[in-house]
Amino acid sequence: MRVSTDDRAAGGRSGPGRAVTAAGAFCAGAAVAYLFDPVRGRSRRARARDKAAHATHKLRDGLGVLSRDLSNRSRGLGAAVRYRFSGRSVDDRVLHERVRAELGRHVSHSHAVDVLVHDGIVTLAGDVLAAEDERARRAIRRVPGVRGVEAVWTAHREAGGSSRLHGGRLRRPVPELLQVQWSPTARFLAGTAAVVLWTLRLPSPFSTAARGMAAVLAVRAAANLPLRRLTGINAGRRGVDVTAAVTVNASPAAVWALVSDYSAFPKFMPQVYEVRLSDDGRISHWLISGPAGTPVRFDASETRRVEGRELAWKSAEGELIAHAGTLRLAAVPGGRTQVQVRLSYNPVAGAAGHVVARLLGTDPERRLRQSLAMLKTHAEEAALQHA
Repeated sequence: MRVSTDDRAAGGRSGPGRAVTAAGAFCAGAAVAYLFDPVRGRSRRARARDKAAHATHKLRDGLGVLSRDLSNRSRGLGAAVRYRFSGRSVDDRVLHERVRAELGRHVSHSHAVDVLVHDGIVTLAGDVLAAEDERARRAIRRVPGVRGVEAVWTAHREAGGSSRLHGGRLRRPVPELLQVQWSPTARFLAGTAAVVLWTLRLPSPFSTAARGMAAVLAVRAAANLPLRRLTGINAGRRGVDVTAAVTVNASPAAVWALVSDYSAFPKFMPQVYEVRLSDDGRISHWLISGPAGTPVRFDASETRRVEGRELAWKSAEGELIAHAGTLRLAAVPGGRTQVQVRLSYNPVAGAAGHVVARLLGTDPERRLRQSLAMLKTHAEEAALQHA
């Protein structure tokens, strides 16, 4: 059935358009109702202003860091270009330092290599592994100012062939995009590339692939975390790091008596239902409240204990949510105690799952802060009773 232009004008927008408009109107109404609630509206608006101001400061600081990084890298690139074209004629002492710096990138035992430079001719003596011999020579020949390379060193098939080859480790430069954290410039360029890929008009299969790659680049640049930590795949216990601290008006001994006794945790941690220790005391069996109040069981073991100061633990192998943590106590003037907890965990779907959990209000970071606040209250009340 054909619909004329007049019919479409009379009938208004199409079905999808009306749905989008209705959804937008609903969200706007919900936002107005949330912000202008007669009871809590004022505090919510104040909190929204604070968050907006915080976001503005972070954006301004981030732009400043990006500007400085771009400027420094531009100057460095210019210096590198000048180095390649004008660095052919240099003093032998300068060339010696260039060669030593380049050796460190291609030889795992650079301390075992002696470098002599005379009139641009580099003589390499000492000991080197046979697997690194030719690669190192080629790299030295490419150093600006080097007119020739004479390798008189002894190449060993194994490190045991010379006492000078013991220890040491090859530290090859890691490409920017393969590093754990990207520089501000790399994040900016990756975000720009993501926008370009998303807006490209390509045939259907290529368009889908390009948009998928754009989404991966955008998320990687925004989160500045490796993909394994974003997805939780092969991240071990290091998916998301959470740190929180609280100062308790009680002595370290009183606080230690609470935090070192796992069976007492349900008293001041509502999300912990039960903690039982194994017969040998090395393994603890936990029953806690999971997402949507679902009971979750897991086992954990202590990896470090310093009486009165520190506890460290990790989950048993094969647990659904692998995690590890450290709790430290530090005395504060006035007879108080600072409690600091660092938690590393790998949620389902990695950092992306952590974001979803935060939106649902069930993430470990929020629970950790709540637990520390309740620990503070419980410890201070106990201290008052014994005073």
